Amino acid sequence: MMNSKSIFYSLLFLFVFSVVYSQQEKMTALQILKKAIEINNKQEYLSYTTKYALYLDYSTKKIYEQYSGVVLRKNNINYFKIKNTEFVTFKNYGFKINHDQKALVIEKQLGEMDEFPLSLNNCLKGFNSKLIQTNATHFICELTPNKVSQIMVRKIIISINKLNYSITKQSLFFVEKMESKNVKGEIIYTIPRLEVTFSPKAKDEKKDNILVTRENYFTEKNNEIIVSKRLSAYQLFKS
Repeated sequence: MMNSKSIFYSLLFLFVFSVVYSQQEKMTALQILKKAIEINNKQEYLSYTTKYALYLDYSTKKIYEQYSGVVLRKNNINYFKIKNTEFVTFKNYGFKINHDQKALVIEKQLGEMDEFPLSLNNCLKGFNSKLIQTNATHFICELTPNKVSQIMVRKIIISINKLNYSITKQSLFFVEKMESKNVKGEIIYTIPRLEVTFSPKAKDEKKDNILVTRENYFTEKNNEIIVSKRLSAYQLFKS
């Protein structure tokens, strides 16, 4: 059974983030998505604001919960924030900060991380793709899990701006039921969807550099992780 918090954290594995460029109007979805990987990997500095809107079912227009966030790539470091939770991926470590729970999670990575942890490349490993619509302003691509996939979504729909081939919206249609309450306070179970929209964010070198600097979070000495002073009151978990 899902809850709204687990849906937002599942973005760590499902979120599709990239900038897409192409001059070919008749490209297939797979060609567009592969080109996205190539172009995205070349971008050294990316900055977006994000909005996350959770709906109780596939068709309703009424928002159940909504959060804002940030997505940043700079100096080969990837950073994103959802509400009061931050994720940063360095060369050998993944770092998560939950400010509500005053908790830190650090995970040692095997090998160099050369892509965003929620990259399009990860999605292509477990999804089939097709171009379902082309209009005056957007390509609309649909990703569906293949038969052997363990990914808990029925489909992901991505809107790609035809002018600059940036992703402007992503909709995730989950398969597990979520518990909530109706207007009478009664418990109900529905299958939710999550819509994520992207807007270019003004780049701020000074602030962005702080967000992607490892010493702002922790240092490593003699194979021991030492949390930065500003986070010293938080509980550290290693995995």
